[in-house]
Amino acid sequence: MRRLVIAAVVLAAFVAGLLVSIPSEFLVTRLRARLPLPAARTVERIGSARLGFGGLTVRDVSLRPRAEGPPIAVDWASFRPSLLGLLAGRGGRPWQVHARACGGEWSGTLDGAPPRDTMTLAFRAVDLATCLAPLALTSPLVGTASGDADLTMDGQLVAGQGSVALERARWSLRDWPANLAPEADAATWRWIFDERALRIEDFGMSNRTMGASGAGQLHFPAPNGTPELDFRIRVQPTAAMLQGHRDLFRKLAGSPPEADGARTFHIGGPLDAPVLGMP
Repeated sequence: MRRLVIAAVVLAAFVAGLLVSIPSEFLVTRLRARLPLPAARTVERIGSARLGFGGLTVRDVSLRPRAEGPPIAVDWASFRPSLLGLLAGRGGRPWQVHARACGGEWSGTLDGAPPRDTMTLAFRAVDLATCLAPLALTSPLVGTASGDADLTMDGQLVAGQGSVALERARWSLRDWPANLAPEADAATWRWIFDERALRIEDFGMSNRTMGASGAGQLHFPAPNGTPELDFRIRVQPTAAMLQGHRDLFRKLAGSPPEADGARTFHIGGPLDAPVLGMP
C-alpha cells in the first residue's frame, strides 16, 4: 500500500509539473482556435493563462465587441473540456465555461460540431452600464441583469432564446426630462432571436408608481448597425404616482385612458433614440 501511495504522489507531481510547464502562449493560441469565430474575433488581450486539473484559466482578459467602442474587462474565465469529448476526437466538447465579467458571474456550456456551435449560458448580477458600454448608446441603460440563453452560432449568431430579469434599472432616454426616465425596481421578459430580429415576449415591469406589460421586436438592419425598436407597452399608474406625473401621463401621445387609468403606447425608432407615440 505504501508503494502505491508513493507511486500516486509521484505521478501527480509529474502531471502537475507537465501542466505548469506548457507555455501560456500555446494555451492561448489553442483556446482561441476552439472559440466560435465571432467570440474569437473580440479577444483583444489575455493577460495570463494557466492549465490545471480543473482545466484552463485565463485572467485579465480584454474583449472588444466593436472596433469603435471601448473594451470589456473579464477578471477571469475558466474552460474545462469533457474527457469523453477529448477521447472521441471532438476537441473536448462539451466545454464547461465559468467567468467573472461586468461585475457578475457567468457560466455556460459550449458544444456542437464546427462550423455550427451551440452554447447554453447563464449570468447573474451583471452590471448593465459596463456590459453595454461598447454600444455607446446615447440613451444609456443602467442596473443589474440576470438571465439565461440557448444560442446557435454559425460564424455569427443564427438563433437563440432566453430570459432576462433586471433589478434597479433606469433608462435615460435622450430628450426626456431626467425625472421622467423609465425606472424599474424589477423587470422580466423572454426573448427569441431569429434572422436579425429579437422578439420580446411577456415583458413586465414595476416600480412604486406604475406597472407595465408589453411585447415587441428589436430589428438589426445590418452588421454594426443601430437596432430599431418596435414595441407596444401598456402602462397602469398606481396610487403612489404624483399628481404632476399623472397629469403629464395623460398628455403623452398614446391610446385613450382605460377605466382603470391604464394607457397603451408604441415605442419605436433607433434603440439609442426611441420615440413614444400612438400604438
